Parts: sequence; C-alpha cells; structure tokens
Amino acid sequence: MFRDEDGGMDAVSPPDIGQLVKSARKAHGLTLEGVAERSGVSRSMLSAIERGTVNPTFSIVWALTQALGLDLASFDGGRQQDPIEHVHHYSTPVRRSADGKCELYMLSPRRSVLPVEWYRLQIQSGGCLDSKAHAHATFEHLTCLSGTLSVTVDERTVHAEAGDTLRYRADRPHRIDNTYGGETQALLLVAQPQ
Repeated sequence: MFRDEDGGMDAVSPPDIGQLVKSARKAHGLTLEGVAERSGVSRSMLSAIERGTVNPTFSIVWALTQALGLDLASFDGGRQQDPIEHVHHYSTPVRRSADGKCELYMLSPRRSVLPVEWYRLQIQSGGCLDSKAHAHATFEHLTCLSGTLSVTVDERTVHAEAGDTLRYRADRPHRIDNTYGGETQALLLVAQPQ
C-alpha cells in the first residue's frame, strides 16, 4: 500500500508472479526443466508458481529473477517504470563455457524477444567458444575489442585483431578461439532469421 496524493492509502494490486515467470520462460525458449536447472527451483514448484497455486518466498523469486534475467522492478504491481533501465554489471546475465575460459554476457534487452541479440564475449588465453549450428539463416557479427581471436566455419579460419569485425554464417557449426597470450574481449551480435 502506498500514500496517494491526498495522503490516504492507495492499494496496489499484487503482481501476477506466475504470469511474469511463464512469459519470461517462454521468451527465453526454456522448458520448466531448463528453468529448474538454471535457478535451482524444482520443476514442481515452478509449475505451481506459473499456475498461481503457491506464493513463492523472496529467495525463490530472487533465484527466478537471476535465472530468467528479470528485474525485481518487474514485480512492482503495475506502478510506472523509470524511463531509464540501469543494469548493474553484477546483474548482467552471463553464460560460461564448460572449461570456464569463456564468458558470454547478455547485453540485449531481457524483457523483449528481438531478432537480434548482443553479447560481450570474454575469452581467457587458450579458451574456445565452440557452437553448434543455430537456426537456418542466422549470422553472427563479431568485433574484436582487445587481443586477437579467430573464427572457424566449414574448416575455414580467419583471424581478427582489435578493431576488426568478422561476419559469418552461424547456421552451421562454428567456433571462436582466443589466439592471444592474454584475455580477449569482443562484442558478438547474433542476427536471427525473421
């Protein structure tokens, strides 16, 4: 409850947490199992939350916001949003490679599904981001910010230095390697078919 302009109390309807979670899950193309794996919240609890049959604790809501890239402000019950979204570095969703040498930070908006995604890629020395084929007609645009890297598609490898951009088909297996003695940073734009 909040004070209105006359000093009285103004009731704010509670947010539909289940609908917010379900929408975010579908926007990310995740199953209940996928969200359970990311968040540590059981599949049965997720299902109950989406159906609206349970009221999750704050720790469960927090785990879901981290797993689905939601801002706690999205649970504000319909109040007006700040016109500027400020995503702190510690809140930026990140995926790590199995060997821990590659980190992919999601920079694209988390609340909308767009045909373009962009990431900050950080690869330690000797690291490699090995990817399976994406959807047909998907292209990637990779700009090396520091260090050097290489991209391999169909047994063809091209090297890039800081400031260079490589554009390539990502609808076939491809890999990005750090060819520098230290850490390499890059911006990765993934353009998906309409």
